[in-house]
Amino acid sequence: MRVRHERVGVVHPQRRSIGEPQRASGERGAGLVELSLVALLLFTLLAGTFDYGFGWRSGLAANEGVRTGARVGSSAGRERGADYVALSGMKAALSASGLLDGVQRVVVFRASSEDGSVPAGCKTGSGPNCQVIDGNQFRTNWEALTVESATTDSGCLHIASHQAWCPTTRNTAQATAEFYGVWVQVRHDYLFPIIGDDVLIERSAVMRIEPEVN
Repeated sequence: MRVRHERVGVVHPQRRSIGEPQRASGERGAGLVELSLVALLLFTLLAGTFDYGFGWRSGLAANEGVRTGARVGSSAGRERGADYVALSGMKAALSASGLLDGVQRVVVFRASSEDGSVPAGCKTGSGPNCQVIDGNQFRTNWEALTVESATTDSGCLHIASHQAWCPTTRNTAQATAEFYGVWVQVRHDYLFPIIGDDVLIERSAVMRIEPEVN
C-alpha cells in the first residue's frame, strides 16, 4: 500500500519594507495639519458671519430707536416736553434691543430737510442747532422725573451737555415748519475679535415738525 504524502505549504506573511510605516504615519500627520487648517478657516468664517449678523441686527435696532424719537418729537411740536417724550421712547426702544449700554452720544438737531444730516459739530461738541447728550447721561434715570423737573423752561433736557434749539423755540408755522432730527452713536462689541473688537454704529432719522394751524 502506498502512502501518499502531501506537503503542507507554509504561508508567510507579506513582508513590508522598512520605509512603508513611516510613509503611513507621515500621511496621517499631513492629514491632521490639513484638517486643522480647514477647521480654522471654517471657524473664522463662521465667527465673522456671526458677528456681522449681530452687527447688522444692532444697526436695525438703532435705526428703529431714532425713528421712534423723530416720530414722537416731531408730533409734539413746540411743547415743552417734546424732547422728553421723544427720547424717553427712544431709550425704551434701545433698552428693549439690548443697545442701551452701548450708547455713546445722542443728538436732537434741526435739519434742513427730510434727508438732512446731523451738523458735524454736534457729533463731537456743540452747535447752534442741536442738543447733545452723552451716553452716561442718557443712561441715567432722567425719564422717571416729571417734565418740569427733567427740562429747562424752554424744554431742553437738563442732562444735555449742550443745550440749543430747545422745543419752545422751534418754528411750527404751517408753511415753514422746521425738520426734527435725532442721531445716535452706539458701540457694538464683537463676540469674536476677528474683524475687530467693536464698531461704532451711527443712525439718524428726520421728520417734519407737525405744523400748527393758525
